[in-house]
Amino acid sequence: MKKIMKYIRTHWQVVLTTAYTAVLFAVYIVAAAKGLPHLLRFGVLFLTILIAGVVFINFVTKRFSVNAGEVKDRNVLSKVAFDAIDRMDSPALMCRVDGKVFWCNEALRDAIGDGKKPYGKSVADVLGVSHERVRNAPVEDGLALEFGGRYYIAKYNPLKFDRGGGLIVLTESSELKTMGDELELVHEKLEDTSPVIAYILIDNLTEMVQYDSDSYRPATAKIDEVLREWASDAKGIIKEFERDRYVFIFEKKQLNRYIERKFDILDRIRDIRVGAEQLSVTVSVGVSAIYGTFAERDHAARAALELALSRGGDQVVLKTDDSTDFYGGRTKASGRRNSVRSRVVSNELIMHISRSSNVLIMGHKFPDFDCIGAAVGLARIAMFCGVDVNIVTNMKDENVALCMKSLEMLPEYRGVFVSADDGLDLMQTGTFVILADVNNMAIVEDSAIVEAADRYAVIDHHRKTAEFKKDPVLEYIEPKASSVSELVSEMLEIILHRQMLTPQEANLLLAGITLDTRQFTRMTGSRTYGAALYLHDSGAVPQSVQEFFKSEIGDYKKEARFRSNVVIYRNELAITICEESEGNGAGDKIIAAKAAEGLIGVRGIKAAFAIATVGDTMHISARSAGEVNVQLILERLRGGGHFDTAGAQIKGVTPEEAVRQLKGAIDDYFEQTRLENIKDGKKTADK
Repeated sequence: MKKIMKYIRTHWQVVLTTAYTAVLFAVYIVAAAKGLPHLLRFGVLFLTILIAGVVFINFVTKRFSVNAGEVKDRNVLSKVAFDAIDRMDSPALMCRVDGKVFWCNEALRDAIGDGKKPYGKSVADVLGVSHERVRNAPVEDGLALEFGGRYYIAKYNPLKFDRGGGLIVLTESSELKTMGDELELVHEKLEDTSPVIAYILIDNLTEMVQYDSDSYRPATAKIDEVLREWASDAKGIIKEFERDRYVFIFEKKQLNRYIERKFDILDRIRDIRVGAEQLSVTVSVGVSAIYGTFAERDHAARAALELALSRGGDQVVLKTDDSTDFYGGRTKASGRRNSVRSRVVSNELIMHISRSSNVLIMGHKFPDFDCIGAAVGLARIAMFCGVDVNIVTNMKDENVALCMKSLEMLPEYRGVFVSADDGLDLMQTGTFVILADVNNMAIVEDSAIVEAADRYAVIDHHRKTAEFKKDPVLEYIEPKASSVSELVSEMLEIILHRQMLTPQEANLLLAGITLDTRQFTRMTGSRTYGAALYLHDSGAVPQSVQEFFKSEIGDYKKEARFRSNVVIYRNELAITICEESEGNGAGDKIIAAKAAEGLIGVRGIKAAFAIATVGDTMHISARSAGEVNVQLILERLRGGGHFDTAGAQIKGVTPEEAVRQLKGAIDDYFEQTRLENIKDGKKTADK
């Protein structure tokens, strides 16, 4: 129907004439039927034929005149375009669908040089490349080829006529080809001279000389001398913009030398001794070698320095466009923590919680007592602020069940613990997520909750392994702390009024500190005992805390199996594994950690590694007696932790493959340590 209406609107004259003619013809029929005179009947018929003929001739004449005009216009345009192609300086040819040439312009004939027209020849015979290669080349780039001793870019343009085919136009690129090597040299020079920004911070000098101020000036003078000598060797610029803080700018070509030397500035600074005890000075360096503006490079260098500090200091973090690399970090995190930062973080945390619709607290997978205790302490802070709070965790975990049972007498904790699925349902526009005892998104309880949150915070004591994809609004990572429960306890003491923390909550926080300090035998300091004293005043009872660490008889037997499968590697390292048939539960990860703890007590063992199978994942728990840096070993397996406590997960491998990879990481660590010791020995001999 639409087509009929369109035809009527376009050819209304024809339709109207046809209708008029039909009416006259009907009149003729009626006149014949009524017996009217022949003359009148023939007059009507003649009139009908005359009108129809005139309209038909007029219509046909117009159509032919229009078509003739169109053909004429097309011929004129085709001739203009043809003349332009024929006279242009770029060689061009036309070929059929089979690749046979049927036309070429004068420029192509001149390039051939023999004066003959290549009609009937194939494109391959003329240009040296097949018709298909030119036709299938990318439209934007074309096809690079050599023709007549010069270099061209050939581009294919399909022709719209009955037999098909295409127009091939050659654009000369000889000058670009000639300049190729020069351009590459220019690019290399620009790359070598691009600026690299580094921020340098002296980690521990202020703390080391706080009781011996006379040593500060000689120490800073020596450090300044070493740093300026290092900068002068690279022909860079170094400026001290704040006390114990430097900015260093140098050319990128010097970076490879620093990488080859493993940033030996760390060793040169470490050789500086301060005070009567001759303690070593350490520095942290953040280096930015990314592409971008100066502002972007500066921001990346600052972020790299923050990452170095959050990993314990005494190391270099190098950020490039492709990766983040770490150098150094061989020493334990040392020095005194600043209580001012704890107070500042506490105030920021209250601010973010108070303007939130609800709070979700989440730790790592297979949570331990440090993770759960810290989560409970943070939940108490949210309750103090009057904001709804939930702790997202694995409700089937034995540790979680034990902690929930200890809190069942407190009505405010009913319904606080929820699963990851329920946690996603609780997400709102103003939800604030807090991560406790974890900064690695690969092992967080549910990363989808973090990704869905507009704001989140990280409170942790593990060394930071990499930059976050989405920056948190609050980041409190303190590797010098014994546990995250210690950090949260300090915050609770600042925020809460006296006796607002219940004994049950205090017990869980003390259990977290007890677990990570190995019964207060490692990573302890005055701040650790201060936090324990606060928890004791809040009602924590050490005897009640010990109830959390008691094992079931089945777990005790499994731990014994771990100890029976011990293999001594490199004469001083213990590796043990629970066979898959015996190690198939999440609780085995905790048993493995206990087994590694026990092996450290064996005479002659410097480090212990216990491997537990949980589903298709191999969990490695590592402990060190203080000489071997297990964190650096397990970082090679994408794990992390502390100098003497670390963990890693390997998915989709057999226990034998997990052991093989672990041994490879151990060998790499000792080889690197051996080379660094040789370098240190050589420097000592030179002195």
